[in-house]
Amino acid sequence: MPKLSVVVPVYNAAQYLDQLILSLRQQTLKDLQIILVDDGSPDDSGQICDRHAAEDDRILVIHKPNGGVGAARNDGLDAATGEWLYFCDSDDYLELDALEKLVTTGDREGAEVVFGDVMMLSGEKGELLHFHKEAFVTEDRAVLDKLAMTVFGRHYCHLPPEGGPAKCCYGGPWNKIARKTLLEREGIRFDLSVRGICDDLLYSVYLFAGAKRVAYEPVVIYNYRLLGGSMTHTYKPQIVGINAAIFAAWEGFMARYGQAGQFRGAYHVFVIRRLKAMLGMCYFSKKNPQSLGEQYRQLEDLLGQEPYRTAVREVDPKMLQNRYDQLLWKAAKKGSPRQIRWVYLLSVLAKKLKG
Repeated sequence: MPKLSVVVPVYNAAQYLDQLILSLRQQTLKDLQIILVDDGSPDDSGQICDRHAAEDDRILVIHKPNGGVGAARNDGLDAATGEWLYFCDSDDYLELDALEKLVTTGDREGAEVVFGDVMMLSGEKGELLHFHKEAFVTEDRAVLDKLAMTVFGRHYCHLPPEGGPAKCCYGGPWNKIARKTLLEREGIRFDLSVRGICDDLLYSVYLFAGAKRVAYEPVVIYNYRLLGGSMTHTYKPQIVGINAAIFAAWEGFMARYGQAGQFRGAYHVFVIRRLKAMLGMCYFSKKNPQSLGEQYRQLEDLLGQEPYRTAVREVDPKMLQNRYDQLLWKAAKKGSPRQIRWVYLLSVLAKKLKG
């Protein structure tokens, strides 16, 4: 049995894949199983995987028809034999001592989940995402629940760093290792119903809610590339239905782990986040063929539906992700699609000026 199994879903990643695989092969922790799941890539990704497998017998390559990132991760999970499990993406890369640091902490502290910090890369610029003020180990259920709540919204952060919570990525799976026994005991897998959107957040929230003991190390583990041309820039009208599936999945999580209602406020924050995500992907996309009046009518109808209606009414605005989310909430509370559009346009302008 290897000490740790790494699962990498691979799709159209030829530009960055060599760097990612080399960062795994060169880890100071040598006792690895590296599982590369080629999810029907039409580029050279599959051949790159096979070349590395021919050079390193720790690598297992799975070639499969395209089924989405969640299914690829689950296929890798089924093939994993390691004591610990780790999931990362094919267009990023790890610090070379990352896995040794996480496993050493996990074994020393008897933890079931261990996580660290992330460097977010945008072009030539790097920004450290420092998640907590200091290292900690906990089996306090209230703290573990708070870690899960932070996946919903960053302002629920336990022991926030001096400058405040990191702006994103508390729910990423790629800075965390988990014991395989935890996933087996809690039945944790990637949810295919959400079609690759927020399935990584669901995975992380189940880890924190199901774990008995968690450790955090304030060291950079992972280098995360912020790439352009993402899904958020694409017209995706089906996002309304996908959001409904995401909310159903979160409701299932809360029914299992949140019967005391401790996650409900954080869930409202998450609903506002998902409302924001729909604006550019659906309602106000330049590719939306509907008239502006029809966009307003459909958005007004949506605001009257659950869970949006309750989230807008009951959310604590201080816990929203950022100033933009607060402005969006105020416009939604007034029931004004026109104001929501202006908030959206202001946010687009702010991003252009910043970038």
